[in-house]
This record gives sequence, structure tokens and C-alpha cells, in this order.
Amino acid sequence: MLDRRAARIVWGSLLGVILLEGWALVASFGGPHAMQRLARYLLTMPGTLPAWVLAAAVTVLYAGYAARASAFIGAHMLRPSNWRPFIGLRLVAVLAALVSGFFEEAFFRKMLMDLAMQHGAAIAVQVAVSALAFGAAHAVWGLFGGSLRAAAGAMLATGVLGLALAAIYVVGGRAVLPCIVAHAAINLLLEPWLIIAAATGRWGRLEAKAPAAPGSRPA
Repeated sequence: MLDRRAARIVWGSLLGVILLEGWALVASFGGPHAMQRLARYLLTMPGTLPAWVLAAAVTVLYAGYAARASAFIGAHMLRPSNWRPFIGLRLVAVLAALVSGFFEEAFFRKMLMDLAMQHGAAIAVQVAVSALAFGAAHAVWGLFGGSLRAAAGAMLATGVLGLALAAIYVVGGRAVLPCIVAHAAINLLLEPWLIIAAATGRWGRLEAKAPAAPGSRPA
């Protein structure tokens, strides 16, 4: 279970994503025909087959990396039997995953990369800008645990993910839908476990015990 501090961080993070990024989506596609506008925006450019194949590969590889990097994430990601203590967070995380998948891809891929292109930046520069901004924005997950090292690790890992998603955007003919689906799928697999691990430092084994000091007796 979570202590009060960790619970506040996790709930605050998930609800913050839903409220802030959800508000941005509503502001962008608001009005009586918001859903139609959103569907038209996504389906106008569905992307290419190579982009969808790459999106599926990135989803599987990144989720697998996260599960190997954190035993806590790996123990919960695909095991509903371990969700019971966190079922409320899990339900809220589903909505947060969908909202952030839409908003962050619209911002970090379409808006930033298209803006860089309009200013004459080469594709390599567009990808780099997108990856760096995405990684920097997600360094906060490491800071939740009070660790600069974890923040640097989170920035590196999400920066690599941002680079892969930017590549999908380019391969898909600058269609953002494959990026959104890959991002949302990764979030659905990793959350709320990733935020819980960051807030509590549960990156290692679930039941790991500190090794006894040489010469000490068992308690």
C-alpha cells in the first residue's frame, strides 16, 4: 500500500494530467461538435503501414524495457491479480493514459515538429527537439522520489521514447494517429505503476530485503 505522501503524489499526478491536459484538449476541440472535430483531425491522415508497424514495435519494446528495469512495474503490468490494492488508481490511470496520449503527441510531435519545420529545421533537428523536450518534461517522475539520478534516468528513457515516437511521425507522413495509439498503449501498460515506483522508490524487487552486514545475526 501507499503511505500518505506517496498517495498524494500519485493521485495528484494522475488527476493533474486528466484536468490540465484534458482541459487543453477540450479548448482545442471544444464546442458542440468536439468529438466529430477530433475524429476528423485524426482520420484525415491515418498514417502509413510502416508507421503502424513501427508504433507496435516501439510499444512492445518500451513496455518490455520498463518491466525489466523495474521489478515492481513488471510484477503489476500484466498481472490483474496484483492490482487489488491499487484498483482505484488503475481505473483513473486508464483515463489519464488516453488523455495524455492524445495531448502529448499533439504537442510534442505535431506542434513542436511542425513549428520547427516551418522555421526551416531539418528532419534530424525536428526529431531532436521533440525528443529533448519530451524527455525534459518527464524528468519530474524521477524527482518525485527525491533523486536527481532517477530524474536523469527518467529523462533519458523518455527522451529515447520521444525520439522513437518522432520517427513514427516522420515515417507516417507526419500523421500523428500512430504516435497517439503507441503512446496511449504504453501508458495503459505502465500506469499507475510507473508513478507509484517513482513516488515510493519501488524500482527493485517487490519483497527485496537489505543484505545483512558481515558478521551480523539474523533478527
